[in-house]
Amino acid sequence: MKKVILLKILTVVIFLAASCRKDQYLAPDISGVGADTIILNIGDKTVLAPNITNLKGNSYIWLVNGKETVRDQINFTFQATEPGNFDVTFKANNKGGAAEQLFEIFVEKPIAISIDGQLAVSMCNVIEITPSVTGPDRDDYEYEWSIGDSVIGKKRNLSFISAGAGSYELTLRATAGKQTATSSRTIIVKAEQYGNNANTVLEYAPAPGKNHNWSIIGTADLWDFGAEQPLPYSEFLTKAGVLRKENAGNGLFLGSWGGSATFKFDHTVVNVPALPDLELTAIYSNLDPPAVYVAYDRNKNGTPDNDEWYEIKNEDYGIEDLPDYEMTFTYTKTVTDTRRIYTYFTWKDNQLEPVGGEIVNMKSFSSSMTYTGAFSTRGFFPGYNMTDIPTKQVALLDGWQNSFTRKGKRITRNLSGAPQFFRKLNVDIDMAVNVSGESVQLPGIDFVKVQKVVYPFQQDFNDGNKLKDFNMEESRMLQVYGILDKHLKN
Repeated sequence: MKKVILLKILTVVIFLAASCRKDQYLAPDISGVGADTIILNIGDKTVLAPNITNLKGNSYIWLVNGKETVRDQINFTFQATEPGNFDVTFKANNKGGAAEQLFEIFVEKPIAISIDGQLAVSMCNVIEITPSVTGPDRDDYEYEWSIGDSVIGKKRNLSFISAGAGSYELTLRATAGKQTATSSRTIIVKAEQYGNNANTVLEYAPAPGKNHNWSIIGTADLWDFGAEQPLPYSEFLTKAGVLRKENAGNGLFLGSWGGSATFKFDHTVVNVPALPDLELTAIYSNLDPPAVYVAYDRNKNGTPDNDEWYEIKNEDYGIEDLPDYEMTFTYTKTVTDTRRIYTYFTWKDNQLEPVGGEIVNMKSFSSSMTYTGAFSTRGFFPGYNMTDIPTKQVALLDGWQNSFTRKGKRITRNLSGAPQFFRKLNVDIDMAVNVSGESVQLPGIDFVKVQKVVYPFQQDFNDGNKLKDFNMEESRMLQVYGILDKHLKN
């Protein structure tokens, strides 16, 4: 009897325990959600789908920035309609408890571009176009300016210049992250008339040698037919500009190593990608090209500032054996007799063990007269001229110096078998580099400096083919003529 009662009691306990397990609720658990902020752009959608365990009796709420948005949905589609930060909270509840998960969403600002509506500039002049660009706070912006299919710039601001007049449709494309925006404006380029030669001579710094003729504005061989202009320094520069405007072939005799001249265009020469921009005519050999430096007048002050100069990189770039070479030339005296005149000057360099020497130019009176009856400056130290023929008086003209130093890089080279002749040198502004050898992007250039940098040695066939210093020889001196704009479309 006792066993039957015990069995009944055990059965009741088991039944009650089973009934309790049927009504038990376990709190929901949320997993599988990353902690990274979700970044979207305007118009993007993202589906938020958390993993949930213990689903019995659950209710769900989605809140955006604390405001209830959706109820009784496990998944939620968030659509980006405005920029900003959004905290999306998912809450799950049942009789056993609650859980919640936070989704952080950042909607980036859209890129917006604004360009001034009125754009106009004269041809061969630079206009700086500075658009307003707003958008997300990112460091991966990329820009592309184009006219039709031609890309003309890859920076936010554009230095626009055109060699031809007309109407052009400019388009700026800005990209950041997954966003891209474009804006277009018409720019009017007005027609102008310019000279295509660098006529103006800002500086003339010749380096003398044997029979060097400093007063030449033209061709050295025509010294006796009006090519000489023995004038005070400032007047010489002015005269050179006038004559070069009349004829681009009127050149300057730069002379031996270190001689240079600086020229100015009456407009900005356009830097056209992948094409040569200048054509320089000079007398040099294929082993003795001059160094060419260019400057863009960025601050529009009409002169080339020191920090505006860039060298045009050529095959000789970076191979100089003496990067900071100097030669000092000093006039010493002029001596005459009844038939001849002798001019003396010395030179010395800046090396630890200086090298130097004396040059004597001798010529007869009878062979030195021009067709006008003037006495030629051929062989005279730069700036010196015979001011009175009857008394054989030689004097230094105003503005010139009786001693000066030429500075630059020196490339020492054997030029045997490489004679000089008239040559044309194409110059590509895209090859401009700074003092560190890094490429620079110039919209165009206003100034050109040409300098002799190769220091020539040569075999002397009159002295057993010995290799000798030929720097002072007339046959190795640099002469520069026209410097032409290859793109000008007047």
